Amino acid sequence: MKLKMLTIFVTDFEKTISFYRDLLDWKLLEQDDYHLAFNAFGTEVHCYLAEKDTSPGDYSNEARTVFVFEVDNIDQKMHEMLEKDITFLHTKPNQNNFSKYAAFVDPFGNVHEICELLKTP
Repeated sequence: MKLKMLTIFVTDFEKTISFYRDLLDWKLLEQDDYHLAFNAFGTEVHCYLAEKDTSPGDYSNEARTVFVFEVDNIDQKMHEMLEKDITFLHTKPNQNNFSKYAAFVDPFGNVHEICELLKTP
């Protein structure tokens, strides 16, 4: 199997365009009455309408899908995103064995992360 695209469920296309195109700089490829298609820096992402929003909940302890976006400098990118009023679930990046990461949410409660890979010695 080959991964073809990613899908995000949203409740408002206007907010979706504002967040993903205007704040995250994804290119809007297609729009119709029932879906939006974006190019997220080489990955095809489709957004479909849902009836209700979700909540971030206890995102790292609940089963869910999280999109992770690699960045060169997480502190700088987090600062830029906070200036755009993007809501983070972390006040500063966390770290594991291979990366620094910070989770943020879209207007619908979907959780995504940015990560900076750690340099290996």
